[in-house]
Amino acid sequence: MSPLLFAAALAAPTGTIPAPSTVLQSALSAELDRARGLKLPDGAPPYLVLYDVLDGAMRDSLAEDGTLVRSTDERYRNVRTEVRVGDYTVDSSNFSGFGEPDGVESRRLPVEDNELAIRREAWLATDTAYKHAVETLSHKLAARKGLKEPPPPDYQPVPPTVRAPGAHPGNAWSNEEVDALARSLSAAASIPGVESAQVEVRDWHGWRLLLDTTGTAAWQPTGNVVIRVEANVRRADGSSVRDARWWVGRDASSLPDAAALEAAAHDMATRLLATAAAPAPKPWLGPVLFEGPAAAELFSQLLAPELAGTRPMEEDDSGDDFGGGAVPLARLGRRLLPEGWTAWDDPTSHTGAAGEYAIDHEGVVPHKVDLIFDGVLKDVLMSRIPGKDRTESTGHGRGLGNDRRGALPGFVHVKPPKLLAEKKLRADAIRLAKEVGQEGVLVIQRLMPPAMVDHLDVAFSGEGPLAGLTAPYEACLLHANGTCDPVRNLRFVGVDRRALRDIVGASAGAGPIDMLDGPPGPQRYMIGATGGVPVTWDVPSVLVSEMELDVAVGGEPRVLAIERK
Repeated sequence: MSPLLFAAALAAPTGTIPAPSTVLQSALSAELDRARGLKLPDGAPPYLVLYDVLDGAMRDSLAEDGTLVRSTDERYRNVRTEVRVGDYTVDSSNFSGFGEPDGVESRRLPVEDNELAIRREAWLATDTAYKHAVETLSHKLAARKGLKEPPPPDYQPVPPTVRAPGAHPGNAWSNEEVDALARSLSAAASIPGVESAQVEVRDWHGWRLLLDTTGTAAWQPTGNVVIRVEANVRRADGSSVRDARWWVGRDASSLPDAAALEAAAHDMATRLLATAAAPAPKPWLGPVLFEGPAAAELFSQLLAPELAGTRPMEEDDSGDDFGGGAVPLARLGRRLLPEGWTAWDDPTSHTGAAGEYAIDHEGVVPHKVDLIFDGVLKDVLMSRIPGKDRTESTGHGRGLGNDRRGALPGFVHVKPPKLLAEKKLRADAIRLAKEVGQEGVLVIQRLMPPAMVDHLDVAFSGEGPLAGLTAPYEACLLHANGTCDPVRNLRFVGVDRRALRDIVGASAGAGPIDMLDGPPGPQRYMIGATGGVPVTWDVPSVLVSEMELDVAVGGEPRVLAIERK
């Protein structure tokens, strides 16, 4: 596809976005009315039923080395049904037992506006979710017997939200445009020496409809465009070197133009070859400078879990601590950043960032939350699940699939008390490195997103510490003369939130960076290359005084070399 035609395709998307369906809303509203009559002979009726519907079109293409491997053009309509039995104080939610049902059931709905067919599928989902909820509540109450202190309430009542659909503000690509983009970018990255170059492009646009038995009936436009370009080089010793680029936006207008996308894919592949040709890496102990996208990923991985106030799920095997002793990672009063640093989350701003939204997945309007002042956590993000220190939702209750709706960041801003010029920060980094005997300073430009990790580390008692942070994609050793030699195959050792307190300097970052993320924990590593909830981070480039990295080894040489012309 020529650059001019490709640029026109990006500037003027031609994909269709389904119109809001009054039949869909009418059918589900009727089923909500019917759900009020649910009652098993030995079970309590539901006190709350919630429908979370996604209704739209998804176009997804995967290309390798300039050739289309998979192309999907799918009309999609799904309902997540959540039934809560009990009351707001103690209900069937927030309980985890091995193999336990949880009162949440998802089901595909007919894409045609046939009210009877839609009601049938919704009823089957509601019936199943209710039966599971009754069973879960029974197990939960049994497990709570003998508690010394009752846990916080299970759910917060909120006024119903009513919102008409209005007009969809986004644009969608056609399937042909998505296919062409995947081919073009994978071809741009398929240069001689690259073993594989893979591109996945997904365009999802449609509507989220929230309905519940309290009267909530809220439409919200939803959608995003995700592009991930990944390439791999296999060295003669069998070790694999990877790099990637990724873009997340509301639609094509949020992305760079065609020429810039192709240039970025080609530049990535060129840098990857230089990195793969670098000498054998050596373990590192000393200062590390995180620049641009790497800084955003650093804060996302280490800081995000410390901002979410949603308490952990109750476990049926936690003994005396059941329901009351488990606390969220976010602890008010904990120092997370150096003195003078501030952070806040504001999904309500109107900049076009992917992390902005009008209502969360629980029907609550978000508001700005001032999180960190002078480096100390002063407030947390909340969903409708109350905690010990905070009970009211801040409008940050979001989640994926059947997962519970926990607090997730929206648009996070992290600001230092002072910004240094980039040149000054690099000079300070080199000075710190010399003080600990290093010839240069390690500079990291990109970190692997959790969604791109292809294996998870597991450690047993007595073994060494886990990485705590994903591996660098792009790193180099910066010398006093300004040269930066590529460094490959490093992995972090024992990183946790305390590394952020070791920040000793900052310079202007790359501006707001849109990404996709999941809830804290292992789920962040399982969202897939184009899955997740949109989040935006606006952070500076930062210098951390000391970090440890060792050499990642492994891999088997190829018997036959990959030939490219």
